[in-house]
Amino acid sequence: MPSLFDILAQAQNGNGMQILAQQFGLSQQQTQSAIEALLPAFSQGLKRNTSDPYGLGAFMTAMASGQHAKYFEDASRAFSPQGVDEGNGILGHLFGSKELSRAVASQAAQASGVSQQVLQQMLPAVASMVMGGLFKQTTDQMQAAGGFGGGSNPLGEIIEQMMRQAGGGAQAPAPQQRQAPGPMDNPLGKVLQDMFGG
Repeated sequence: MPSLFDILAQAQNGNGMQILAQQFGLSQQQTQSAIEALLPAFSQGLKRNTSDPYGLGAFMTAMASGQHAKYFEDASRAFSPQGVDEGNGILGHLFGSKELSRAVASQAAQASGVSQQVLQQMLPAVASMVMGGLFKQTTDQMQAAGGFGGGSNPLGEIIEQMMRQAGGGAQAPAPQQRQAPGPMDNPLGKVLQDMFGG
């Protein structure tokens, strides 16, 4: 399972880091340090978002509704006004507030030596690219697994499990509802769980 860093590095045919470096006038080394300093916060945010069924649902909806794959395939689009806008939306989901986003940038600045101002500008673009990469990863895995066949709904099962763990077993969807593939048939939850070690 590729890490978030690997996903970002694979953006635009492996030129993701280079494009970030050019965009923000940084060396490859500075860019790498900046990304390494920022990504743990993304991991935490994703974990937090996917650990509660409602957060996971909102996160899935946001992911499915955005056309994030384009920011992964053409990283320069992540710097467009629309890319930054969508990136800020993702950051809102991940961190919950602008204050927390700033704190993440400030902490990453101390760790990487890259200015907080540059990191704050970098955050939305990185968010768009990471989301695009996750989205692409998921769709590739789904295609490899033969699509949504067999009426399996990993996401539904994960949410069901979470509900049970939260003591809300009664809210689990009835089996007959889960037979037909619906818009929530998305192995992303499983992918994210694998990525962050369950």
